[in-house]
Amino acid sequence: MNESTTPLYLQIYKRLRDDILANKYSAGKRLPTEKEICQTYYVSRITAKKALNQLAEENLIVRIKGKGSFVLGTYNQGTWVTERQKVLGLIMPDFEDTYGREIFFSIEKQCRKVGVQFIFSCSEGVQHLEAQALDDMLDFDVLGILIMPVHGVYYSTKILKLVLDGFPIVLIDRDLRGIPSHFVGTDNVAAAEVATDYLIQMGHKKICVYSPPYDKTSSLEDRINGIQQSIQKNNLGMGTFCFFSQLLYSLPQNRNHETFVKDKEAVKLHLAENPDITAAFALEYNSAVTIRAAAEELGLGVPDALSIICFDSPLKDYLFCTPPFTHMRQKQEEIGERAVDLVLSLAEGKTGNRIMKINLPTVFVPGRSTYNINDLSIFS
Repeated sequence: MNESTTPLYLQIYKRLRDDILANKYSAGKRLPTEKEICQTYYVSRITAKKALNQLAEENLIVRIKGKGSFVLGTYNQGTWVTERQKVLGLIMPDFEDTYGREIFFSIEKQCRKVGVQFIFSCSEGVQHLEAQALDDMLDFDVLGILIMPVHGVYYSTKILKLVLDGFPIVLIDRDLRGIPSHFVGTDNVAAAEVATDYLIQMGHKKICVYSPPYDKTSSLEDRINGIQQSIQKNNLGMGTFCFFSQLLYSLPQNRNHETFVKDKEAVKLHLAENPDITAAFALEYNSAVTIRAAAEELGLGVPDALSIICFDSPLKDYLFCTPPFTHMRQKQEEIGERAVDLVLSLAEGKTGNRIMKINLPTVFVPGRSTYNINDLSIFS
């Protein structure tokens, strides 16, 4: 910085203000962070903060905790024009290669296609982080919000308030029971019914359903309903199936080696105590991986001693001619596209008072993990 009687924070403020007015930082763009300003101008964090706060006081920028400082308008023909930028908010628990990553990139691609931006926050599957993310999105004055709610919550009071206030918000993958909210996801009931029918047709007489605790998570509850529909349709007793809903490794906040080992040991004990189980239906991919590891340690070959079917599969699995697991593949790319289109329609008032529920079909993908007991052949 040049020597001057002007305080350092005002010198930095003026430079940033000049850059904004020259449209070096256009509306919606993020300014350098406090840390970056410190490194550029060799000043303290307090000085950097005061410079940015001065810009915020003049309504040139908005400061969002944990996100940064963003320009609010543009300078046009001598007039400062504050604009509401076309920015959407996206909140997800995580975005694994198994499920979520394709949705994330599909949303990014669709936003780019229609000329809007989006800001992203990861809730890590924790409700208070989800609530904070919602507040941050509203502080930024986004046009609408796309959110994949955290696991195990029937409803969020913050989401409920936004819905009742008529704010453009679309739920992805997991609906909230009892709330007239807009939703884009998978027809999980139909998908689980197809998968269960397949195992029954393969001649399996004892099937175990493995999952995380599914209470209050609509996607998992719907899969259980689909399984029950298949049981009734095929005139089978509930004794044909057993349910093991204690797997925690699939949950974002529990995705660590220690939890994986605990889940694996629990599945090993369950399989050892129930040797008549010939097929496992994993409601999530990570559960399928846990079951396979447990079976291998017990000396149970997959699929000859134990068939496994699940939902989804990482993209890397498609490098093989046949994926390792037989699975129901969700249309993640279409989910992302439809979610963006729907939230923009809501923001523009094009849907009226209709509550939009978009449930997409899945694709059945045969893999190397299922065994046909009827003709003693391996399907691959």
